[in-house]
Amino acid sequence: MNSVSKITRLSEGAPTATEMVEQIQRALPTLQAKCLSEEKAGRLSDETIQTLDKIGVFRISYPLEYGGLAYSVADQREIYTAVGKIAGSTGWVSWVTTTHGRWIAMFPKKAQDEVYGMDWVGPRISGVLSPLGPGKARRVEGGYMLSGRWSFCSGCRHTAWTIPGSMCIGPDGEPDMLLPLVPTSEFEILDDWAVSGMKATGSNTVQLVNEVFVPEHRVIRMKDANAGNWPCTPPLGQVLFLNNFLDYTTLLSGSTPLGMAKGALDYYMERLGKRGIVGTDYKVQSDAPVTHLQLVEATARIDAAERLLTADCNELDRRAAAGEPSDDLFQTKLKFDVAMSVRGCCEAIEILHRGSGASTIHEANPMQRYARDVRVATVHAHLNYETCAENYGRALIGKPLFGHYSVLEKKMLVA
Repeated sequence: MNSVSKITRLSEGAPTATEMVEQIQRALPTLQAKCLSEEKAGRLSDETIQTLDKIGVFRISYPLEYGGLAYSVADQREIYTAVGKIAGSTGWVSWVTTTHGRWIAMFPKKAQDEVYGMDWVGPRISGVLSPLGPGKARRVEGGYMLSGRWSFCSGCRHTAWTIPGSMCIGPDGEPDMLLPLVPTSEFEILDDWAVSGMKATGSNTVQLVNEVFVPEHRVIRMKDANAGNWPCTPPLGQVLFLNNFLDYTTLLSGSTPLGMAKGALDYYMERLGKRGIVGTDYKVQSDAPVTHLQLVEATARIDAAERLLTADCNELDRRAAAGEPSDDLFQTKLKFDVAMSVRGCCEAIEILHRGSGASTIHEANPMQRYARDVRVATVHAHLNYETCAENYGRALIGKPLFGHYSVLEKKMLVA
């Protein structure tokens, strides 16, 4: 782990979100050229991490007093979308690790100093938060003893710290989800990331071979975090840290699929006047009516997804500024909106892929990569359209929402 450095404040020359998007766009050809080798390696390259770090991507969710940028949710959405145009893996790792960086502002000041104040190139936080396979924690003097195995820990090979969601039985005998902050160096990273898409996310399984002690100041309760009952005062004058951390993280997960769809559209448009359509008399693809239809169908889906996400981001920023608390209906709606936007982006990429010809099947071609990566996004547990739609429907008619922990899980935890 890198040494702790002096905490610095944001300089007056820090980039705006628009300026950062422009920098990412300029770096896109160079970073996209690394995608195939990154897929084969199963992780992003150090060069990609260093480039994104230099641009400032990993600081957009950190407090100003620690040299962060504290961009609004709407601005962060634009950043993650721009990175998603490079490749799904690049966008996904940037989103998941950097949004986790905002979570640290909920921890006690001592933990914030340890994470935000350190000298580190790249994202600082990875994590896994799932009720289906959490670790186990037991209370001891001064903190907790933690054990477990966590799958899908995206970006874990690049981070200094990891938040592995863990269950602990409370005094009342009920399960209590904890968010412990653990040095990534404490984990064994398994070489088990062999998948069909999002290949370079490095979403390996991490495990603690032996129990690890986590001091009190590096642990917060999930219930407290969701309710805004933090053991510290939110950074002053920074609206980003007044929103609900689950709403914030969930909503921005739609940014990478949107970026992929926009990248696929750019690729499609670049080739319209350069290729014909085999099996027809069209020497230039842009002359064919079917091309016009494909373009409109794809563009409509991308535009709809972007409008939906933008409106939700603006609403989340508004609620934070107004001090309005989150609620089950709003959280469920956000999840559905994201799932719907991801489905639309997936459909758009499928249309553009079909209209781009057989040359796109080459593994170095960005179009086939967008198609594979976005399909993986649609089957992610939190982006699954059918599940999110059903739960939102239950919320609309007043039925109980799906719970997090089953009786079986509770029994397994106690065992």
